[in-house]
Amino acid sequence: MTDIKAVFLDFDGTVYSHVTEGIPSSTIKAVKKLKEKGILVFLCSGRALPEMEYFDLSELDPDGMILTNGLMAVDRNKKIIYDLPCEGELRERLIEVFQRKKIPIYFSTLDRMFINYVSDIVHHVQDAVSSGIPPVKQYEGEIFYMASAFIDNEESYREMMSLKEISEITYWHEGAVDIVPKGVSKPTGINKILEKYSLPLESSLAIGDGENDADMLRHCAIGIAMGNSCKEAKEAADYVTEDIDADGLYLALEHYGII
Repeated sequence: MTDIKAVFLDFDGTVYSHVTEGIPSSTIKAVKKLKEKGILVFLCSGRALPEMEYFDLSELDPDGMILTNGLMAVDRNKKIIYDLPCEGELRERLIEVFQRKKIPIYFSTLDRMFINYVSDIVHHVQDAVSSGIPPVKQYEGEIFYMASAFIDNEESYREMMSLKEISEITYWHEGAVDIVPKGVSKPTGINKILEKYSLPLESSLAIGDGENDADMLRHCAIGIAMGNSCKEAKEAADYVTEDIDADGLYLALEHYGII
């Protein structure tokens, strides 16, 4: 049995249920058991740091968070461990999309998020993920990390997919994608965390449900997909557990004898 020292948990659909709009009590219990055994627990999300302020994480008390799909990590006190702002050609092309205002798109900075304009698809998606809508504002030269675009027609799909040569694009809802620089993903953050704490990759376990979790499920020593996972996550996983609202996270860790 692998000696697990660090567990990386996706947030939406893995830790946080959008059905109950809360964290299952069994998940809180599982995390407490991990921490009692001295296992480090990190949230590993596509969300930005400002977004995580919407949620009460006090009962989880994570040892840190990997955010914006691997572009940033913070410790338990939200001090930055590393960050990788969007730069170069990708940055310029995203700014062009933002300013043209034909596709709703928001940027995530260190301390805020803002969107170019709001349409019906924005309301639909943000409601589905229990999140507010970022304020509308002009781009004023801010350093940003990730962009999230809302797609509801073929034209916007083609335009965003044209960025694939210089970026990683993953769906986090059927109507929305995250865009980060080429070569960056959740494993980028996992490697940085393991390096900081002098832990081998062989001591890592990841649990997720989304397309942006597939890479980390393949990357860690053990990769677990939630029962409510998308096809890509399930195919990448070593094991598929029950749904989030059927105590899936707790049962998965129990299955491997970790708690």
